[in-house]
Amino acid sequence: MKPHLQMKTTQTMAMTPQLLQSIRLLQLSSLELEQELREALERNVLLEPVEEDEEEPATHEASADDAGAADAEEIVPVSGADAGATAEVEADFDWSSRESWSGGEPPDEDGESWEARIGQPAATDARVAAIEQLQLVVRNEREARLVAAIVEAVDDNGYLGQPLDGIALESGLDPLPAPAEVEAALRLVQSVEPTGFAARDLRECLDLQLQAQPAGTAGLALAARIVDESLDAIAARDFDGLCARYEIDHVDLHAALDLVLSLNPKPGAACAAAAEAALPDLIVSGTPGAWKVELNGERLPRLRVNAMYERALSNQAHRALRDQLQEARWMVRGIEMRHDTLLRTGRAIFERQTAFLERGEEGMAPLTLREIAEAIGMHESTICRVTTNKWVQTPWGVYELKAFFPSQIAMREGDTSGTAVKAMIRRIVNGENPQAPLADGDIMALLARNGIHVARRTVAKYREAMQIPSAKERTPVVGPRRAWMAR
Repeated sequence: MKPHLQMKTTQTMAMTPQLLQSIRLLQLSSLELEQELREALERNVLLEPVEEDEEEPATHEASADDAGAADAEEIVPVSGADAGATAEVEADFDWSSRESWSGGEPPDEDGESWEARIGQPAATDARVAAIEQLQLVVRNEREARLVAAIVEAVDDNGYLGQPLDGIALESGLDPLPAPAEVEAALRLVQSVEPTGFAARDLRECLDLQLQAQPAGTAGLALAARIVDESLDAIAARDFDGLCARYEIDHVDLHAALDLVLSLNPKPGAACAAAAEAALPDLIVSGTPGAWKVELNGERLPRLRVNAMYERALSNQAHRALRDQLQEARWMVRGIEMRHDTLLRTGRAIFERQTAFLERGEEGMAPLTLREIAEAIGMHESTICRVTTNKWVQTPWGVYELKAFFPSQIAMREGDTSGTAVKAMIRRIVNGENPQAPLADGDIMALLARNGIHVARRTVAKYREAMQIPSAKERTPVVGPRRAWMAR
């Protein structure tokens, strides 16, 4: 074929740098966004933060909207989100010389931040606490290196997860520690608090705790024998078999089991560092019929383009500074769009989840990303990004936005959500007679009386997802106490 040139006119969609930046900012959590903005402030001289004690001028239109909203008991728009500012966002970059999104009012009149209401996390974990205690008893550098290798091999639950010969190799000592030397170092590590730390299995963990009990404790000798010889029988709840094996009655057995049940099967978990608190991006407040959704002003970044630098560059053609000015405007615009999308999404969600606000999880309605996307005129992928790692403060606690998209369960009387069914199951279990726990079939029957018809296997699946033990495991040993193996 003879080669030739041909011209065509086609239309394609391209991801501009501005769009890519907006998408990236949209999916960041509040903590990740703070880190992103700190880095932007360091590399761009045209950006500046808005100080906390610096008041931003409110426009006349915003004040009028606020007054009208207060009279109509509607949601008060966040400052900076008035119609004039929105039009300027779409028109040109000149809007970015305004101060950026400032957020709503703090949730309390005294202005106390959300961080100030969160309790301090645990000071340390079990491994750090063990090292601090061992520093007082190690006798030489060799022993210190060996016990440090043992502590490093302990998992979050307090168990030693490696064989001693492997730990000896990893210690890097020359000459290689003998088995007796490693055993001595292990006993030294096991002597620290919490008792049972660095045990190699559950039986050794319980033995260490029983050895630390005061002499003369009721049932101590029998408890030690049962732990050493018949731990599997306790898990199987074979109480009659234990009585026959040790030739004792149920009174003596229960005294020994009470002692075993008082022990901690996960000594390391008690000292584990607390998980980082979830800080809300949205706040839902108000009363039934007058709910208000607003952005959490304590978590919103306050950023703007430096007005003096911007005026100085208006008549300059320095390429590097002009690029920084454009980058600063893109950053402020991206933050503005992120908060606008987040607020619109939150309002659309809670317009459909008002029953949750009034009744809690049992009122959670089934909801899909597509419904919210169609309601605010955006794509499902945008809703997915804006609800990821975003949290909301509700009258029932702090929830991730993803939690308000539960699965749908079809009923003859109408549809309900999986979250609502889980909440009902939890309420039924919490209200059951501790002496006669309800089986999955009984829970299924109680749900059916309330118009919730689900299969028994569905009840079992939801119960296991909530980490609720089965009826057999919830059967008390003595009185209303819960089964130890469910801990």
